[in-house]
Amino acid sequence: MYKSTHIFWGNFISLIFSPFYGLCNLFRGVHSIDKTEINTILVTEYHRIGDVFIIMSALKSIKNTFPNAKLILVCHESAVSIAKDLKVADEVLSFSAPWTEWSWSIFDWVKARSFAKRLRKKNIDLAFDFKGDFRNAWFLWHTRSKISLGYFTTGGKYFFTHSYKMNQSLHQSLRAEKLTEKAGCKKQSQKNFKWRINKKGSIVLHNGATDKRRTWPVNHWVDLAVLLLKEYQITFVKTSESQDLEKQLRYKRLNVKSFQGDLIEFKNWLYNQRCLIAPDSMAGHLAAYVGIPVFTIFGSQNSNLTHPMSDLGRSIVPDKQCRHKRDHWRLCQFCMESISPIKVNNIVKKQLSRIESQ
Repeated sequence: MYKSTHIFWGNFISLIFSPFYGLCNLFRGVHSIDKTEINTILVTEYHRIGDVFIIMSALKSIKNTFPNAKLILVCHESAVSIAKDLKVADEVLSFSAPWTEWSWSIFDWVKARSFAKRLRKKNIDLAFDFKGDFRNAWFLWHTRSKISLGYFTTGGKYFFTHSYKMNQSLHQSLRAEKLTEKAGCKKQSQKNFKWRINKKGSIVLHNGATDKRRTWPVNHWVDLAVLLLKEYQITFVKTSESQDLEKQLRYKRLNVKSFQGDLIEFKNWLYNQRCLIAPDSMAGHLAAYVGIPVFTIFGSQNSNLTHPMSDLGRSIVPDKQCRHKRDHWRLCQFCMESISPIKVNNIVKKQLSRIESQ
């Protein structure tokens, strides 16, 4: 989702560059999806780990529609190991985009352009970018794929051979699916997906998030652990953000276990756990992928756009609409703090009771 000012300035900059790239496009070949032999497909999703999980259904749809084509995924370096482990693509490449890393170094932008140009050697027939970001579109244009599909929300319509208007009210995964449908890909059925009910597993607490404004207060996590321990086994995940939580749990002498491992080990361990509770972050999307219930704590951001795709999960949101003075147009630490441990405990207990009694 983009802020209105971002959309305005993105389209303004796009307009400035349009004559140059419009001229370049005159020398670009015209290809039809129906009449082009698709041997190599490129998908770019290099923002964060959670974004890769969100487009998982779209990736599977692409692969099932073009089973003989080589699928290349360009993702953030932090997502490379898990993407390779899940075998979501035939080739996984690491890329740190300067615009996602908030780098304004001209050298980083030149390196990004050079990397896109190196992708030309892959002879890409079909390419997708799901973000609707002018900069992503610019990057994809330099790969010279025969056919490229993307959204032009912040401009750059001329960077794609097939561009579309994004419906920002749709969930991020559905936007990706809608775009792949334009290339003839069919939505994948969840009929054979196995949801996991592990009554002997732990309730997993994962308090990490990339942005502090997405996090839930440490004292809330401790209070939640006290409530849940009355009926359940609890395990917290050791991360760089969990040090204060670990200290508080030890100080309270709570019987809470811990897990520590890399992302792949975390995924394999999650398969046997009861459920996961986390803020809006990668962990929730991973839990949904492995099929266990996931409870995601949201602040002021719209949970309908990025919640984990789980039939067993629940989004936990504030009781009131945000009225706080905040420093981010979408995220609010005060809204996160307003969600009480009692509310989370009640929702978790009620949902687990419902699904485990079936």
